[in-house]
Order: sequence, then C-alpha cells, then structure tokens
Amino acid sequence: MKRFLVLAEIEMEEKRYADLTQEGIEPTEVITSIVADHARSRDLEIKVRCMETEYHMLEDMSKSADAIAKDKAFNELEEVILNNALCVSGGCGE
Repeated sequence: MKRFLVLAEIEMEEKRYADLTQEGIEPTEVITSIVADHARSRDLEIKVRCMETEYHMLEDMSKSADAIAKDKAFNELEEVILNNALCVSGGCGE
C-alpha cells in the first residue's frame, strides 16, 4: 500500500466555532470527522490528528516533514549499507 502525508490548514468561521462550542461539541472533532469521512468514503485508509492553533504553521510543518522523511531515508540507506558491508562484492553466500 502506498502512503501519503497530507498537511492542511483549515479555518472555521467564528460563529460556527462558537455554535459548536456552545453545543458542547469540540470543533477539532468536527474537522477530524469531516476529513476522515471524506477519505473513507473514497476507500482510503486514514489517520487524522487535528489540533487548534492560533498560528499559520503549514509551511513550517512542511519543512519539518521533509526533514524527517529525509532523515528516515538516510537511516534506511545507512542500515542497508551496513548490513551488506560484510558481503564480498555485494553478494553474500548462503
């Protein structure tokens, strides 16, 4: 299965936010539900984490995600190289 990371910045009107809060509904749960339901209705598996923030963070989070992905790829490559270091000419005898 192919994996994708989606970063999104979602804004909600103040009135809707106030209405939801007044009804005892957590706005982050509404957003999580909308995103998850939309993906699942199209046969996509999804894990969603929603948090409320006062800041515009999409660009910063994108940079962080890129750095984490690069680190993971380097670690994976390093492991492959080290695991094959004892093999003569890249071929390990059985």
